[in-house]
Amino acid sequence: MLTEVLVDSLRGWKSTYWKLRCRGSFDFPVLSVAAAVKLSKSGVVEDARIVVGSVACLPLVAKDASSFLTGQPLNQDAIAQTASLAARIAKPLDNTDFDMTWRKRVTAEFVTCALRELRGDDMRGDRLLLTRHSSSF
Repeated sequence: MLTEVLVDSLRGWKSTYWKLRCRGSFDFPVLSVAAAVKLSKSGVVEDARIVVGSVACLPLVAKDASSFLTGQPLNQDAIAQTASLAARIAKPLDNTDFDMTWRKRVTAEFVTCALRELRGDDMRGDRLLLTRHSSSF
């Protein structure tokens, strides 16, 4: 019988999840990004976690990307370099309607969007455009 669960404090942490899917309603992701950062009061990343999913046979922890981001301000340059590092580990399988090469390339865009959202950018419009299948892809 479980009587207690202890969870570390989430004070200072922000997190987000981005999912690309074929249909606008509930659907399994063909690409996903989960990102969390702990920011100092001055906006410097004290700790970070980035995981990319559906671009390999299991979710991949982007350790190099997370390590790089730690100690950086969450600015455009740091976000771009972090997104590039995270996309390097993506190894999409040929198991969806989407092209594998495109899914690998768009991984960086999804990481960028996730980190911009964590920075505080209003990403609602981008989320609607990117997270649903479009005939332009």
